[in-house]
Amino acid sequence: MRFSLKHIIGAMAVVLGMGSCDYLNIVPDNTIELESMFETQQQAYGALAACYEYMPNYGWLNNSMNLAGDEFIVRLDGGESGNRDRMPGEKLMKGWNSAQDPFLSYWNGNKNAASLYVGIRYCNLFLENIHLVKDIKEEDRKDWIAQVKVLKAFYHFYLTRLYGPICIVDKNLTPSTSPSEVRLKRQPVDVCFKYAVDLIDEVLYDENGNEKTDLKDDRPNEFLGMVDRTIAKAIKAVILVTQASPLFNGNAEYYSNFKNVDGELFFPMEKDNEKWKKALDAIKIAIDAAHARNKKLYRYNAEGGANIEFFDKDIWGKSEIIEYCYNNRYSIVDPWNDELIWGYSNVGGFDQGTFQHASQCRRMDNQGMSEYSWQWLCASYRMGELYYTKNGVPINEDQTFDYDNRLDIVTIPDDTYHMGYMQANEKTVKLYLNREPRFYSWIAVDNCYWRNHQNKLEMHMKYDEYPGGRYGTKQDDFYWSGIAIKKLVHPESLNEYAVRMVRYPNPIIRLADLYLLYAEASNEYYGPGEDAYHYLNEVRKRAGLPKVETVWSDASIVKNVNKHQTQEGLREIIQTERLIELSFEGHRYFDLCRWKRANEFFVSSVKGWNARTGRTYEDFYQVTELQARVWETPKNYLFPIPLDDINKNPNLVQNPGWGK
Repeated sequence: MRFSLKHIIGAMAVVLGMGSCDYLNIVPDNTIELESMFETQQQAYGALAACYEYMPNYGWLNNSMNLAGDEFIVRLDGGESGNRDRMPGEKLMKGWNSAQDPFLSYWNGNKNAASLYVGIRYCNLFLENIHLVKDIKEEDRKDWIAQVKVLKAFYHFYLTRLYGPICIVDKNLTPSTSPSEVRLKRQPVDVCFKYAVDLIDEVLYDENGNEKTDLKDDRPNEFLGMVDRTIAKAIKAVILVTQASPLFNGNAEYYSNFKNVDGELFFPMEKDNEKWKKALDAIKIAIDAAHARNKKLYRYNAEGGANIEFFDKDIWGKSEIIEYCYNNRYSIVDPWNDELIWGYSNVGGFDQGTFQHASQCRRMDNQGMSEYSWQWLCASYRMGELYYTKNGVPINEDQTFDYDNRLDIVTIPDDTYHMGYMQANEKTVKLYLNREPRFYSWIAVDNCYWRNHQNKLEMHMKYDEYPGGRYGTKQDDFYWSGIAIKKLVHPESLNEYAVRMVRYPNPIIRLADLYLLYAEASNEYYGPGEDAYHYLNEVRKRAGLPKVETVWSDASIVKNVNKHQTQEGLREIIQTERLIELSFEGHRYFDLCRWKRANEFFVSSVKGWNARTGRTYEDFYQVTELQARVWETPKNYLFPIPLDDINKNPNLVQNPGWGK
C-alpha cells in the first residue's frame, strides 16, 4: 500500500497533539484545521492513507514481528550490538523485553512499532469526518468508510493477539470527556474478538444478513493491497480461528487468576468447541469468496518449458521436482499473483533493510558489490530439519529415511531427483538428500544450486568459500548458520542497484493459508475426515506430495500407520504442514503461541552449522549453538503493557509475569 500524501500524517499529528504516552487521550482541539482536511476528496484520501500507515510492518527487518520466533538468524552482530533498535523481533526472543522499555510495542509505539491505538484514533477521526467531503462520489465514500472499519477491526485484533485483553476504542474522546472515561479498562478477550468480528460484519452484511456491497471487491493496480470484501472475509476467518485456539479458548492453565480491576476474568476458563464451528464457517465463506474472484493456488506458467529460465531448459522434463520447485518458489515472489489474498507493499522505494535484501546472496562475478546483498539473514538448523522427506512425511517418521545417521557426510548422487538443485558428486549430509520440493525451493544449503541474479549459482557455505561463506574482506557478511533462505528472494532480482530489485508484496494472507486453516478447524470440530483432508491435500498437491490418506496408511513408509485417522494425529500433521508451507512468512510465532506450543520451541538455543570457522566438511557440519533463546511460560505468551501507561491509568492491569 503506497500512498503519496504522507505529509497529511504529520499535519494530523500536530492537530491532535499526539504524544508517545497520550495515545489514548487524543482530543481534537482545532476544529477549523481538522475540518479543512476533509474539504475535498483529495485531502480526504490523505486521511485514508494515514489510517493505512499504521499497518504492522511486514517488510523491514527492524520493524517487523517476522523475526520473532526461531526460524531466522541474523548475522553474528545483528542482535548483539549496543544499538537496541536493531532487529527488535530477534531481541524479543532473547529475553530482552521489559515493561519499562518494551520492544515492538504496538500498544504505545515504542521500539520500532507504530502504536495501533494511534492508528485506531486515526480511523475514528476519519469515520467522524468523512461526511464533510463535498466532491466525493457516494459509492467512494461508502467504500472508504468500509475500508477504515475493517482496518480498525484488524488493529484491535492485532493488539488482542499480542496483549490478550485490550482497551476497546470505539469512539475518540471529546473535550467534555470525564477523567473516569479517559481511564479505559481492558476487556475480556472474548469481548475483544467479538468487537472486531462485529465491526467487519457491519461492513459485510445488513441487519437481515444480506451481503452489502459498500466495500468494493476489485481494485485497480495502483490500489492493490487496500482492503476489499474478500480480504475482509479472510481477516474475519483469521480472527475467529485465533479465538478458537487453545491460548484464548478455555485457558485456565495459564490465566485462572488473571482478572480486571473489577475481579472479572480476562480469559474463558472452559473450552467452547463451538468457536471452531464459527471459525470453520467463516473460513469457508472466505475461501468461496476467493474462488469467486478466481483466486487459486499458484502454478508457474511454464508453457511446456517455454517460459522457464534459460539455464533450466536442458533439465526441464528430466528433473523429477523442477516443476514443483518453480511453483513453490514463485508462489511468494511473483507480484500480486492469483494466490495472494492480502499483501503488504509499503516498503518504499529503497530496498536496503528488507527481508529480500538481507537474504540475497552476492553475485559470483561482482564480489565487491555488497550494498544490496547483505547475506545477513539465514535460516536456523531447525528449519532445515522441518521440511518433509520426498515421501511427504517428517524425517523422523519416514522409515525409508536414515534419520539416526542424518549428519553423515555423503556424496550427492547424479540422479534425476536432485538434478538442478544439488551439485552432483559434491559432498553434503544425508539430511539434505531425498527431501521434498519445498526444501529445495525455499532454503539454500552448502553445495546446492540457487536461482538468483538471473543465474543458477553454485552455493558454497564453508569458511573462505563463495558466495555464502566467510571470504576475503567480507568476514562479517556471511550466512551465519550456513543455511540461506531462497523463499524471500525473487530469482530475477539483481544486487548492484536497488532499482533492479523485483519488488513484491509481502504476503499477509494467501489462499494456502486459508486452506490450512480450514483443515485445522474441520479437524478440531468434526475430527478426521474428507472435509479436513481435502484442502490439506490441495496444498500438498501443489508442493508435489502425495495425499495424506495415501502416505499415512502406507506401512512401508511411515512408522505411525494411520496417524491421520485420529484427531490428535491429524492435528499434528496439519500443524506441521502450516509450519512448512508458511515458513518465513511471519506465521510461525503466532501459530505456535495460539497453539500453546511456544514453550516447546522457543526455550532452546537457535543452532546452525559451524560456518564461522569450518573449512572442511567435517568441521563445517557440526551443529553449533548460535543464539540463546529465553522463554517463560505463561509470561511471554503475552506482551507487557508499557509501565508508563500502567502508572498513569489505575484501571489497567499488567499481564502475568511482567511486574506491576
